[in-house]
Amino acid sequence: MDNKKKYCGIDVSSETLDVCFQNEAGEKHHLQVANNSKGFKEILKTCGKNLHFVMESTGVYHMSLMFYLHENNCVYSVVNALQIRRYIQMHLERNKSDKKDAKRILEYGVDRNPEPSEMPDSEYFECRAMNNAIHDLTKDITKLSNQIHALKRSGIMATEVIKCYEKMIKTMRLEKEKLEEKLSAKLKEWQPELLEQVQSVKGIGKRAAAELIIYTKSFKGMGNYKQLISYSGLSPIEYSSGSSIRGRSKICKQGGKQIRHILYMCALNAKTTNRACRELFDRLVAKGKNKKSAVIAVCNKLLKQVFGCV
Repeated sequence: MDNKKKYCGIDVSSETLDVCFQNEAGEKHHLQVANNSKGFKEILKTCGKNLHFVMESTGVYHMSLMFYLHENNCVYSVVNALQIRRYIQMHLERNKSDKKDAKRILEYGVDRNPEPSEMPDSEYFECRAMNNAIHDLTKDITKLSNQIHALKRSGIMATEVIKCYEKMIKTMRLEKEKLEEKLSAKLKEWQPELLEQVQSVKGIGKRAAAELIIYTKSFKGMGNYKQLISYSGLSPIEYSSGSSIRGRSKICKQGGKQIRHILYMCALNAKTTNRACRELFDRLVAKGKNKKSAVIAVCNKLLKQVFGCV
């Protein structure tokens, strides 16, 4: 009998789960169930618990299944959706269906043997929800403020609309302040020592510290500062080939957009208040680097210092 690890590929959608699994003989079988607790039970009843379940990250639709597998002590991996997409494209598939995708996800597991995923602390999910709400409120406040500015400059008599927008902004600012206080209290309760360590770096404020701890799931799986920089989408990339393609070096941006934005604002402060960052910025500008590139280098320097403290 084949004693190799058996896999189960799961294509997740909002309503259904398409499952492709291997039996004891290594044969592949397909199963479609509802994306709810009844469907989860059917998966384990049909496939068994001794498989390595592989699924792609789909925002929120995969999370209920992830919690269920964790509660039942099953081995599972949640893979970046872009990795799965590129793997399927590599096979030059002309057609696409949920059944085919489930089969390819199973094959991805067999070929790549992904590391089992770890369940974050329960506090992480609560903090992440509050942090995302703060970002959304900030965007909405900015949007409405811009609309008020546009109406005032347009010369159109829209007094009632402006008053309505101003009331909405006032309410959202109050709610945002409440959420920020609750998030700060929750982080002090969940990761008090880590929060203090991150905030000890000059240039890293409360919002940046909260963003770093939440985005990295309290720095789990970060073996070195290069991983942290790459995870934030700030690692440099080269694009060149032969003698004809000579692209400019730039940052990859394959990482967190929110954390990059906050770190950039922190870097603008750190290049004057943080001695090591100030020296780095001045040295790069003196060598002829443009100031924006020098600020990005300061972002990386801040992440190195944070990683060193943590």
